[in-house]
Amino acid sequence: MKSEFLGAIAPILNEAGRMMTAYHDPKVYDKGRHADFVTEADLAVQSFLIERLSAAFPSAKFFAEEKKDNELTDALTFIIDPIDGTTNFFRHRACSAISVGVAEGRKPVFGAIYNPYRNELYHAEAGRGAYCGDERLHVSDTPLEQALVGFGTAPYYNDLFEVTGRTLTALLPVCGDIRRTGSACIDLCDVAAGRSDAHFEWLLQPWDYCAGTVIVREAGGRCGCILGGDVSLERGASHLAANPRIYDALQLLLQSVWKEVKEKATL
Repeated sequence: MKSEFLGAIAPILNEAGRMMTAYHDPKVYDKGRHADFVTEADLAVQSFLIERLSAAFPSAKFFAEEKKDNELTDALTFIIDPIDGTTNFFRHRACSAISVGVAEGRKPVFGAIYNPYRNELYHAEAGRGAYCGDERLHVSDTPLEQALVGFGTAPYYNDLFEVTGRTLTALLPVCGDIRRTGSACIDLCDVAAGRSDAHFEWLLQPWDYCAGTVIVREAGGRCGCILGGDVSLERGASHLAANPRIYDALQLLLQSVWKEVKEKATL
């Protein structure tokens, strides 16, 4: 990926952010699962991003949340979440972001996350560091007993309710505190910036974590599947991001909760 990539995408994200925040009372549509919504703004922003990025990168492919025929190949591919934190968006909580990740050879190589409410552009390219604007980002070195841990609940996956609840019960006594914002992309930027120390969710989709994974890693953090191995950009995965000091211990704790819940389910 060429370094001029940021120069092409930054103005597109700025314009997409203005489009997003111009919707003061967007139409909201039910996607067919509990608490799973899309708005007319999501659809408009996604169409705009694909149109503008296609013009800038004519050979690129697209993998996006509101796109029906997603397929990942080895080609240069933009992985897009037009509005991460949709419920926050239409409930006017001002905690949503636009996420554009880039994959090449099915691996994340570039990420940009734009928070239009704070006019903050987080970006990172493999091997070049992570930034918010021009400011270099670094993860924290906070130990687990003092760590601020972000998480997501994914309320539309009812088979994950129990493991999510049990995870919080197990985690609260051993960490500093827990936070839930409703936007995985913003949570991952917080990890990269050292404002929090970890983030996990039992099932995230590639558009939720592609860009954030690059940003966290380039800020010195670690990202992977909770149950082991690297994350796949072809399908959803359990996702963990954390500073290196606590990653292994936190992963082991989460894995133990998963094992306990699964063993109970077989009794």
